[in-house]
Amino acid sequence: MFGRVFVISGLAASIAALVGLAPIGAAQTIPIQPQQASGISVVGQGIVLSQPNVVRITLGADVFDQSLANAQAEAARRMDAVIARLKADGIADTDIRTVSFNVTPQYDQQANQNQPVLRGYQVQNMVEVKSSNVAGLGALLDDAVSSGATRVFGINFESSDVEALKNQARDQAMANARAKAEQMARDAGVSIGRPTLIEESDTGGVTPLQQNAAPRAAAAPATPIQPGQLQVSTTVRVIWSIQ
Repeated sequence: MFGRVFVISGLAASIAALVGLAPIGAAQTIPIQPQQASGISVVGQGIVLSQPNVVRITLGADVFDQSLANAQAEAARRMDAVIARLKADGIADTDIRTVSFNVTPQYDQQANQNQPVLRGYQVQNMVEVKSSNVAGLGALLDDAVSSGATRVFGINFESSDVEALKNQARDQAMANARAKAEQMARDAGVSIGRPTLIEESDTGGVTPLQQNAAPRAAAAPATPIQPGQLQVSTTVRVIWSIQ
């Protein structure tokens, strides 16, 4: 009797196990791979050149003195004079901002001494200046230097409406892509339909283009500055359906 019960119980357990596994197997699905877009795939490029109408420069004063108080006072005097001259040249308060103020002790390592000897203090005060008078940048730099600026660097030319230039570049890129697709369709004896995929790769951004300096009169007092051109570029990948 026990043997029969054992057999029946084992059979019931096997059936229950199979029933329990059935829903799991039935719930499994096979992933569907997405279909690749078909049609004519082309890459179009748009490039727009523009004259910069904004310039940013960094300038300031470096002063060294054995006395920290004297160095700070002289640096302040120079920067006050520089800023006053910039404002006189039409630069607004909002277009002048301090970007760096550093006080650095200067030491000398003398022979027969283990410790360096303090020689004095270097005080540096730097401001960034924004101007829309690109043509007058040379004269502006001359005024800043004559007023007490001892450091000038970081001249960057920009456009005040980069988005409009990017929109023009996109229009050119799409037109270039369509022209390529239509040519390929004609060669294949078909016609293009609606775009099924559009991807933009804005890797070009805004790039300043260098130009050779134009000749200037020998008596010209202003520092010669050549702004060159700005290049705004973008690339699009478009897939057109085939009709």
